[in-house]
Order: sequence, then structure tokens, then C-alpha cells
Amino acid sequence: MDDVSVELHEVSKRFGSVAVVEGVSLQIRPGEFFSLLGPSGCGKTTTLRIIAGFVQPDAGEVFIGGRRVTHLPPNERDVNMVFQHYALFPHLTVEQNVAFGLEIQKLPRAQIRKRVGWALELVRLCGLESRYPHQLSGGQQQRVALARALVTQPSVLLLDEPLGALDLKLRQEMQWELKRLQRELKITFLYVTHDQGEALTMSDRLAVMNHGRVLQVGTPQEIYERPATRFVADFIGESNFLEGRVVAKEGDRALVQIGSLHVTVASDQPLTLDQWVTVAVRPERIRLCPCSRSLWTGRVEELIYSGKETRYRVRISPDVTLIVSSPGTKGVGVGDRVGVEWDEQSLRLIDSHETHH
Repeated sequence: MDDVSVELHEVSKRFGSVAVVEGVSLQIRPGEFFSLLGPSGCGKTTTLRIIAGFVQPDAGEVFIGGRRVTHLPPNERDVNMVFQHYALFPHLTVEQNVAFGLEIQKLPRAQIRKRVGWALELVRLCGLESRYPHQLSGGQQQRVALARALVTQPSVLLLDEPLGALDLKLRQEMQWELKRLQRELKITFLYVTHDQGEALTMSDRLAVMNHGRVLQVGTPQEIYERPATRFVADFIGESNFLEGRVVAKEGDRALVQIGSLHVTVASDQPLTLDQWVTVAVRPERIRLCPCSRSLWTGRVEELIYSGKETRYRVRISPDVTLIVSSPGTKGVGVGDRVGVEWDEQSLRLIDSHETHH
């Protein structure tokens, strides 16, 4: 188990009649930046708190560094946690806040001073040692919380939506900062967020959760390019979903009829004729083209320009509308007739019988 930093085995937790975490199994590697991603109430924070030892699971086992810690209190696990609202002590200075965990460990004064200096240098807060939390900006308070969590040098750092209270520009700066810290320290970071952009930007791998279950684990690229379920395809990025019926098959390719239109899709799952499926395609993978070049043509119903991209809503037929996203502008206006095209590998087949909660 040397290649596993944190392992959850069939972990479940109920609060009253509500199953908050259901049969979650995960293996997180040493030095990995791993994110738990999902909407509010999906069970990701409860999962993190189970790993930290703040919540006892009803079933399943938790291992940290190969050691079973399921029933150990938080202070006996080699982890530390950074909360969304920092939880700094208002009456203590920056230096005293960061030193707090080391004081509890009763380390020698000189060693505490040295470690606090190291931690503050790490988060670029040297010179602010004597300030109090209310004298700091939100970003600086977040760095103090990070320094306090890192100063005890845990093998695993748990972060619960730590950038949630920051404005957009500062969030983006802190994303780079966290990634830099994690690379420098080579500690396992386990990060909880509902922000898909954040998870894709920062993670080595991530788990997408919904209704207490893990739906898919993979690298950001795997999850974005090959979502396993409709929920994942919809939650990570944006997708057009087209419902249709398999009308022909040849090898690993299928011809799907969508209304009066047809599309060819490659599939790695066994399909049967007349099976109903959902074809997913990302807006940025669709290109506008002259009508003469495409079997699929339609009229632009709406256009939204946002600087780096223009989004078009194209009505293909009474029951098929596509969102198309392209950089810049294409000299196309509302009411214009256009063709649409894509590369076959941009299409993803998702079984329409995927279970929904």
C-alpha cells in the first residue's frame, strides 16, 4: 500500500434517513493533487470530514499511509485541514496563529520559530508576523490558514472549498499558488470544490460526485473528453445532448437517427439496433460552415459575444437546437442560415437508460 496515500473502502454515512455518502471507494496516490467535485449536497465535504476524523462513517474503512484510521480521532491522523472560512483566531497574531499547532505538540521554542518562519516564507507572508487577522485582506487570511495547516508538515492536506470566499481574480491567483505549494512540498492535497473550472485547472485527478456516490474518477482530460454519464458530461463544462435511436451498426460505429437527421458515432459500448441513446457534443467542438458543406443546417436564433468567444444558438429542426461556441466572431448574424460540422471523435455516446436519482 506504499503507492496509496489515502484509501476509502466502501465508506457510507447517513444523517437520519438521508444517505449522504454511499459506498464510496477511492485510492489517492502520495503527492497527488486530488479533487472531490460535485454540486452542493453531493457528499464531498462529508467525505473529507470522514477522512479528517471529524465524522465517523456508518460503514467502510479509512486508511492513511496504509494505516487503518477509521476510528482514530483527528489528532492521531497525519492530516491537517483548511476550511472555507479560515477559522483563524482573531485575538492571535499571524505568527501565533501559525504556531498554534506546534505549541500543542510542545515543540521547543527555537524549533517553533524556525518552522513558523519557513511556513510564512512558503506562503509569501514574511513581514506580517505581528498583524492580526482583521488587519489582513481575504487572500492574506487564506495564506495564514494555509501556513497554519502546513507548518505541522502533515502527509495529507485536506482543503474544503478554501477559495470560496475570495473574488474571482484572487481565486485564480490562489489556484496557481496552491498548485505551486503542492508541487514544492510534494504533499498529498485532497481538495473539495463545486467549481469545475477550479478542479480541472488544479487537479492531477478528480472524482465527480452526486447524491453521495462517486460517478467517475480520472484525469481532468479523461473526465472532460470522455464523461461516463450524462450528469458528468453536463456538470463538467457544457454539452449539447441529442436523443436518438440506433438504426445501423458496423464494428464499433453506429448510425444514430435524431429526428429526421442522422449522425455516425463511435462507441466503446455494445449497442443494439433500435436502442435509444444520447449523443453528447461540446459547443466548442462544433464549427459553423457554409450550408453547402453540411448535411446539418439551421438558422442562428441567438448570438452572445463575450470577448474571447461568441456563442450561437442554432435551430437545426423543430426539436434540435445546438449551442456552438467559437473564438472571435464569424461574420454571422441572427437569422442567418448556417451549416454545422464536427469531427467524429468529438461525439460521445451516453446510454439514455443511465439511472437518475
